[in-house]
Amino acid sequence: MNMLVARGLAVRAGNRRLIAGLDWTVGKGEFWCVLGRNGAGKSSLLNVLAGLVAAAEGIVEIAGTPIHAIDPLLLARRRGLMMQQVVDSFSCPVFDAVAIGRTPLRVGRAWDVTEDVAKVNQALARVGMLERAFEDVKRLSGGERQRVALAALLAQEVPLMLLDEPTSHQDVAHQLSVMRLLQELAADHAVIATCHDINLVARFATHVLLIGDGFHVAGKANEVLTEDALQSVFGCQFARQGESFLPA
Repeated sequence: MNMLVARGLAVRAGNRRLIAGLDWTVGKGEFWCVLGRNGAGKSSLLNVLAGLVAAAEGIVEIAGTPIHAIDPLLLARRRGLMMQQVVDSFSCPVFDAVAIGRTPLRVGRAWDVTEDVAKVNQALARVGMLERAFEDVKRLSGGERQRVALAALLAQEVPLMLLDEPTSHQDVAHQLSVMRLLQELAADHAVIATCHDINLVARFATHVLLIGDGFHVAGKANEVLTEDALQSVFGCQFARQGESFLPA
């Protein structure tokens, strides 16, 4: 099932055209990683796909419906966006920060204490933060806060998950655990994540969207990730050693 379709999509930042003519289909069961240089438009693309920013050109469809035609509440039940950084304006328990993700499922309905508590605890357990459930979010490290944001996305239970640099604040062990979790989630969801680590992408992603200067390449990870393609995008040579790509 196609969860997301982009047709003729163009993304701008001010007067700069970052992406143009993007035709892209993302289906359930796929874990897409978006790679490109800093400033290539990866985060801007996610904001357009989430419906937070209008596309400069083209259309985005989620589950077959143009995104601009989807009621905001229904949209919140179809897709979720995890930002790269979360700024907390006030203190609250970690549990409450994750429970916010349940809001789209409870608007206009009674809060089911038993079910929602279970869902929040399950989400915290999956990101290794259950023991911190009643600590203040403002006392967490950047990596811990990022995993709490991931737990909130899990608690939202959306079929389409969008994540902006979900491993950027994590140590090596947690980078691996986050990518494994996203790989597992892709079995029942469509997952799109921006990423900087080429070798994490090569190891875990099923599909890759490479964004270069004036061009893009999309397809299965083992077909898109080549030395020549990476050189075209990043402007340096790469040598492949086994499953890893090393700058040459």
